[in-house]
Amino acid sequence: MTLPQLFAHIDGIEAVLILDKDGTPILKLPTAEAVDQLDLQTIIPPAQTLQDQSQRMNLKKLKTVVTYWSARQIITYNVPPLVFIIAADTNVNTGALLNLYNDFQAIASEELANKA
Repeated sequence: MTLPQLFAHIDGIEAVLILDKDGTPILKLPTAEAVDQLDLQTIIPPAQTLQDQSQRMNLKKLKTVVTYWSARQIITYNVPPLVFIIAADTNVNTGALLNLYNDFQAIASEELANKA
């Protein structure tokens, strides 16, 4: 499955940022300029802090973090070894976006298989 196929059925997704485990951007969709304009990388430190704090409190590892920022919903998916960040319009069904986690797991698995 490819990312364009994944998002074809969800209108309102504005940008996608994929990071490696070190936080280095490896893919920006639809364009690097669109992702940079939204400044999605500023979301990473708070999301990582939230995940670290949840682990210290002996809670389960966070898989997704949903935030609302600047009239957008930002969803961060932690799919080791990758982090997927989606910026979408607030009118997009949040449940549909959260359901993308399993698809991201498949994409991450394919990426690991291709590197092996």
